[in-house]
Amino acid sequence: MDRYPDALDGIPDAVVIVDSDGVVQAGNERVEEVLGYAPEEVEGAKFETLVYDPQEGVVDEELRRYIADPEPRSMAASLDLYARRADGDEVPVTLSLGPFEQHGETYLVATIVDVRAERAQQAELHRRTRTLEALHEATQELLKTTDREFAAEAAVEYVEDVLGHPIAAIWLYDEDGDLLDPIVWTDAADEVVGDHPTFGSDEPSISWDVFESGDPVYVADTYADPERHNRDSPIRSELILPLGRYGIINIGATERDAFDESDFAVARLWAATVTMVFVRIERERQLRVREQEVARERDRLEEFASLVSHDLRSPLNVATGNLDLIRERFEEGHEELGEIDTIARSLDRMEALVEDMLALARQGTAIDETEPVSLGSLAEACWEGVDTATAEFVVADDFRFRADKSRLRQALENLFANAVAHAGESVRVEVGVLPDGGGFYVEDDGPGIPDDRRDEVFDAGVTTDPDGTGFGLKIVAEVADAHGWTLDLADAADGGARFEFRGVEPADEAS
Repeated sequence: MDRYPDALDGIPDAVVIVDSDGVVQAGNERVEEVLGYAPEEVEGAKFETLVYDPQEGVVDEELRRYIADPEPRSMAASLDLYARRADGDEVPVTLSLGPFEQHGETYLVATIVDVRAERAQQAELHRRTRTLEALHEATQELLKTTDREFAAEAAVEYVEDVLGHPIAAIWLYDEDGDLLDPIVWTDAADEVVGDHPTFGSDEPSISWDVFESGDPVYVADTYADPERHNRDSPIRSELILPLGRYGIINIGATERDAFDESDFAVARLWAATVTMVFVRIERERQLRVREQEVARERDRLEEFASLVSHDLRSPLNVATGNLDLIRERFEEGHEELGEIDTIARSLDRMEALVEDMLALARQGTAIDETEPVSLGSLAEACWEGVDTATAEFVVADDFRFRADKSRLRQALENLFANAVAHAGESVRVEVGVLPDGGGFYVEDDGPGIPDDRRDEVFDAGVTTDPDGTGFGLKIVAEVADAHGWTLDLADAADGGARFEFRGVEPADEAS
């Protein structure tokens, strides 16, 4: 149809002109790209033989409607149809129709756009969306697992069911043997591979390299890789993904270059999820072990405290009873002896320590309740409860903060007794507030602690006092830790030892 060539060839899409009988009168050069026919081959053909709709008869109805109504219409009014190509293939197209008048006759301009790429993108987007949704559901289920081997089994099943890759297996790292041991695999992997090998550092393998490097790898053609472990393996392409320090997951195919970037990205995401689950399972296992250890330690501590308190209470009761008799005799003779009151306070303090030891054993190391405490007042009370001989005690400045008073008293009394025991009866002990106001200190003007002993000074059983138990500073460290404070050992201005408690919570002014 020579009347239309210029107009048709100026349109970037495939276009045909259809008369009122539904016969193609002309087509532009791009018709061949979409339909596989040269423009002259479509002339005279019935339009309905070139495009069709699964809903039979729709095309004819639309053509009649457009021909019957010659008013110009928007080319955006389109139909989603299929085109029959010359080679027999059927491709999705979008058909837009617009009428025009020529010499008193009505024709339709039919624009045919190949939408295969667009449909493929939509299908791929839909597939990815469904995969991610399924992956999210699988992740929620996997997070419920509490056993690593069971989680590995579920993870491999999801690779097949959710990701759509039937050949997959997981190797977990065996620390004792320093190798990757196959733990679980799909049925298809069992049929194709058979016995799954172990991987170690003593033999070249892509899997071990991935485990050591922590970098996932896509091997498009395993036959071309010199590092492959089994040269006779039927696996031709493979995704190898690390699971942190726990192992690897392999996804294979018997075809070369069977995976694309989307497969690789989703597989990496799933491997990261599995690794996260393994981390959680390990931490929960460690927590359970720790809880069991703490429970056993508390039982031993309570048993020890009960035995000690029983053994201490008898002589304490005897000492208290005899002291009361001595007091009565002196009172009968109208005599006063100040040392009796000092002994009585010491006995009372020993009884309180026994009770605190029992309470500590039953409550563990954590602090349950705190109360406002005055550093100066508590320190002075603690000083009076310790045999300090002629030692000097100074409160440089006061500080109100929240603490467990009983536990803190244990720490201060141990520090004071430690200073007198190691620095001598004439030692000067000072307590005060840290310059930044974030805590307090206890220091003395003694010889200090040698540099080679500072790393172990807070360990249980460590002491330079032949008469000491070695638990004094350990108790101090535990009290600080129970409060959430940090305890640092520094040098005092006079060269003695300085203990700094930091991270102390100040008390409210209203407290």
